[in-house]
Amino acid sequence: MGRTKKLGLDKVLDCFSLSLCSNACACIHSVEEEEDEDERKALVSSQLEELVKLRDFVDGAAKTLAFHLEPKTVELKVSMHCYGCAKKVQKHISKMDGVTSFEVDLENKKVVVIGDITPYEVLESISKVKFAELWVAPNSKQQAAERL
Repeated sequence: MGRTKKLGLDKVLDCFSLSLCSNACACIHSVEEEEDEDERKALVSSQLEELVKLRDFVDGAAKTLAFHLEPKTVELKVSMHCYGCAKKVQKHISKMDGVTSFEVDLENKKVVVIGDITPYEVLESISKVKFAELWVAPNSKQQAAERL
């Protein structure tokens, strides 16, 4: 394919002048390669400087804008009747994304999941293998019953 040159508007206007006749246009000056090369080098160097400035900004922003998420704790009451049920829940939780640690308490039928998770995600996921509901502390149940 042919190579297209881009000229500045001032160069184009310098190159052409209109004659008295509306059909004709004559070139007065020829475009010199040296001027083109100098202009191209100036554009490339100015774009490189901008690119370097932008890269420094992005690198600095990545360091300053990063923040640390605190892991969330979700407590669930899960219908577990035997050791097999507990193992099934453990296996399922271990495959969940965002979970950093968990604890399964078969005796109290309680599961504690810690990580970058939401209570709804954990509840929905565990409910696929066993019946589960959000854990409500015993004191909260008594207070709710007293209000009614």
